[in-house]
Amino acid sequence: MNRARPLYILNVAETIKGGIATYLDTLEYFSKEFNCDFEYLIPAAQADQIVSKQIQPHSHSRKGLGPLRLAAAIVRLAKQRKPDVVYAHSTFAGVALCLAKPWLARNTKTVYCAHGWASFRDRSKLVITLSRIVERCMSYIPDAVVNISRHEHEINRKCGFSKKNILIQSTVLDRESRLQARLQFDEQLHILFAARLDWEKGYDILVDAIHVLQKSRPNFVYHIVGDAVLGNLKIEKIVAGNVHYYGWIDHAEIDNFYERADVFIVPSRNEGFGLTVLEAFRSAVPVIASDRGALPEIVEHAVNGLVFNCTAADLAQKLHDLDLATLRRYGDAARHSYQEKFAPAKFVASYQNLFGELRATIEIPLFSMQEHT
Repeated sequence: MNRARPLYILNVAETIKGGIATYLDTLEYFSKEFNCDFEYLIPAAQADQIVSKQIQPHSHSRKGLGPLRLAAAIVRLAKQRKPDVVYAHSTFAGVALCLAKPWLARNTKTVYCAHGWASFRDRSKLVITLSRIVERCMSYIPDAVVNISRHEHEINRKCGFSKKNILIQSTVLDRESRLQARLQFDEQLHILFAARLDWEKGYDILVDAIHVLQKSRPNFVYHIVGDAVLGNLKIEKIVAGNVHYYGWIDHAEIDNFYERADVFIVPSRNEGFGLTVLEAFRSAVPVIASDRGALPEIVEHAVNGLVFNCTAADLAQKLHDLDLATLRRYGDAARHSYQEKFAPAKFVASYQNLFGELRATIEIPLFSMQEHT
């Protein structure tokens, strides 16, 4: 039996902690369906964040000449390993890929996913305008550019981004274990936050809301998973019996936290998609999310959760008015949303199409199944 050998793809990232690690694990999980072999050029300190052992560590950050050094690392590794495709994840890796592309072999294809474009972030109009000009130019350099949400994809089309931009809506794998029944008469309401404790993720908005709610809703219990990554926010950790901090946890353990949560909070100031929303949905946990980025296209207000206006006051009000019966109803709808709209089938089919199109432009010999085994 003859078939094409696996497409060899080198994934590159400047940082993977959080959503990018989840995304890469999802790609790895479906590698056989894609007929791809993946390797990862990622920070040495974060090698434990993904399940693959095919890791090439680097130590280059976004500071100073970091993107240029990462570009040089891409070129060196590409000459050694000869990948069919180099796939950059996030903005700084994308810059490095654009710098590296002229020095890559002619037969090496390139793909870029911003995982949330910088020009969609909450910044001054001047910074947003300049970012959009740069990112629009970047969108023409790789052979394909992946947008992770319909929200960003449609705006990019209107703003003149390359037609090589394609929409592949993000997903997360479904849970392997059955959902456990939650206590119906627990007087405490358990609230979960799981993200970087950075400005973009709105950790400070949650803290301010907790301060407001401590007197009016003392039965609330807060579970906060994650830690600072970018260091762009002065971290206040609330010292109280009903506020629990866990730091970074192994991703395999995250379902244990969703299992005891009544509601999940996403107070992000910008969000290209919001993979943690889907993690909550697959566990039948409703979400209270800010009205930023792609979040309102996932969270339907008063259906599978609530949408607030990205202020502590509105978040506190939304939480104050909650009751467990309403949350149970939202939770059932959240699970339904995951199954009907965000399960992996479309994600897999879209990547099969993308990798198939790239394969068609690369000279890849056939080999026998017997030789492969």
